[in-house]
Amino acid sequence: MTDRPRPRHPAVAAILSFLFPGLGQAYAGERWLAFFLAVPILLLIALVAVAAVLFADRLRNEVLSSSFLVAVLLLDAALLIWRLFAIAQVGFAKGPDPTRASTETGSTKGRRRSSVTMSVVMLLLVVTVGMHVYLGLLIGELNTTLEQIFNGGKAAAANQGSDRQPLNRPEYRWNGTQPINFLLLGIDSGPGREEALTDTILVVSVDPVARTAVMVSVPRDTGYLPLPDTRVYAEGIYPRKINELSTDADANPKRWCPDLANASDCGLRTLERSVGLYLGITIQYYATVDLAGFTKLIDAVGGVDLCLPGALVDDGYTGPSSNAQGIRLEAGCRRYDGVQTLAYARIRKGYMEMPDGTRETQNDFRRADRQQDVLLALRSELAGANLVFELPGILDAIGSTVGTDFPRDRVGDVSTLLPLITGPDIERVVLGYPDYVEAPVNPEVNYLLIPRRDAVRAKMAQLFGDELEGWYLGSRADAPPASEPSSSP
Repeated sequence: MTDRPRPRHPAVAAILSFLFPGLGQAYAGERWLAFFLAVPILLLIALVAVAAVLFADRLRNEVLSSSFLVAVLLLDAALLIWRLFAIAQVGFAKGPDPTRASTETGSTKGRRRSSVTMSVVMLLLVVTVGMHVYLGLLIGELNTTLEQIFNGGKAAAANQGSDRQPLNRPEYRWNGTQPINFLLLGIDSGPGREEALTDTILVVSVDPVARTAVMVSVPRDTGYLPLPDTRVYAEGIYPRKINELSTDADANPKRWCPDLANASDCGLRTLERSVGLYLGITIQYYATVDLAGFTKLIDAVGGVDLCLPGALVDDGYTGPSSNAQGIRLEAGCRRYDGVQTLAYARIRKGYMEMPDGTRETQNDFRRADRQQDVLLALRSELAGANLVFELPGILDAIGSTVGTDFPRDRVGDVSTLLPLITGPDIERVVLGYPDYVEAPVNPEVNYLLIPRRDAVRAKMAQLFGDELEGWYLGSRADAPPASEPSSSP
């Protein structure tokens, strides 16, 4: 008796090469070709592993750069060609000799096996192309989304390449260890709005060394906030609601921001500076969220989980994404879609009916607290999102909803702060009534909240230390210097 070589099935070899180029060739006994196909992939894996270890800090910021993503696209195309060759070369090779089949089935079994093999190989080729095309489209979508976000969002899409350094810190570059402050703005520019109002004004401050994070909400009806100079108002104080400031500044940028090269930045920069002076801190960067597109982002992650102690009711509510008037969100914990979540974050009138029948009248302060709830709930959903099926929709929604002036080449560093920003230990403060603002003098005519400067100063000193910046809170001065418009705190 003599040992016959075991037949090598092309379908099995094709599956092996689909899993890793060269495996199928090794199985088929083509060792030199297996070596040729496998070694470059192994070297690439080793190179990526070494780079991840030796250059982790640099790569953290490079992986989302446009040049890096283009390089990944080219590599994806090269790997596609490589894998297709590996699968086809071994999959279309001649299979076991049909004449070795039993006399019962004869050559028919061999032909059937060949047909099955061809079907398997073709399926593997189609799946391989689909995988790499999907990855390529995903990378392209990611790059487009990042371009939209880090150029300030939709409102700044026409200002590519403009100077986006903060007005109060024109030379600032975050080094990854200093405390950093973000101004988060919710812009309501939906149907029925003649102007885009800043309905959410929230500062997120993170200290990466102390490992602490603070979230401070400024109610939209707060008035008499400080301005960086006396150019527009002789007292250096804005006499209207803070949510109108960016619109006023944008309407006349030559008067408000003659020192800015890009006039379209005036509204955001003035608001950024004013809120910073109010809190007594320097705000380095801003991020905007378009409330009209917020529902799209919530729906893209499949909704968020929120717990209401009572039924939230507002019979006069009309949201930018809802045609119906009035809304009721029932008490308890449940999952909310985009329209419902936006209502939860926007309702500032109406009431919350508690289980015992009592009703809590809603206001801007309670709304600010609910907005913080929504941000934390959204963070949890984004962290657990399905990167295969949900990511394309999430990227599209984020690109059309979010904008920031944070430099794209430092996004890897700021990503390390996410556990602090979204963790359970973040301190949350709403500068509302009665602790931090006085009630309006004539609410029927002008619902303008009056800041209690000493109370705000004391709270900010507790959060950020006694060395507060800016004339409004950081000193006892009643107004900024009147001789020259100031350009820094």
